[in-house]
Amino acid sequence: MQYIEHILYWAGDNVVLSLVLGYLAACIESFIPALPIMAIAAINAAINGLVGGFLVSWLGSCTGAIIVFLLVKKLAHKEFLLKRRTQKVENIIKKIERSQFMVIFLFYTLPVLPSSLMTIAAGFCDIKVKDFVPPLMFGKFLMMFLASYIGSDFVGFIQSPLKILVVTIIVVGSYLLANKMKKDMDKIYEKRYKEKKYKEKK
Repeated sequence: MQYIEHILYWAGDNVVLSLVLGYLAACIESFIPALPIMAIAAINAAINGLVGGFLVSWLGSCTGAIIVFLLVKKLAHKEFLLKRRTQKVENIIKKIERSQFMVIFLFYTLPVLPSSLMTIAAGFCDIKVKDFVPPLMFGKFLMMFLASYIGSDFVGFIQSPLKILVVTIIVVGSYLLANKMKKDMDKIYEKRYKEKKYKEKK
């Protein structure tokens, strides 16, 4: 991680190069889960400003996750990928099957959850790209914004009760929104389940 940090700061004087490298760093994180995406987003914001840092982190991270998702989906039958279907991945697969949007959204919103495992699990699932991308981008939008918001002025953030309040409101608002989405998705799932059972009886 410190090598990436040095490279990003080294490129800081060149706006275009800095943005490109920031984008690539966020994208590569999807392939190397050990890299801390929150730290990369914070560094991007510190170097490129809140808006620039946020956009390259968000777009780069989403691009990387989509590429990994498509690769797993295409190569899911290969032995080296089948070995990645650990018990943790299987548990996430079951969660996705129960409530696709909500589970994917939460895994990409909350940095404490293993988003890399989510990407792999989603690739193994029978889920289309059009159903995977919206919750992915929405979830990462919130996570990247928070990391960028803090990273763009870390000292000022610590010293500003207003900024801490803004972040707290965003986190709570995201939770309430996600909770509402979960209830809506559960209703849809229950409705589809009842329709399926009704057709089977016929």
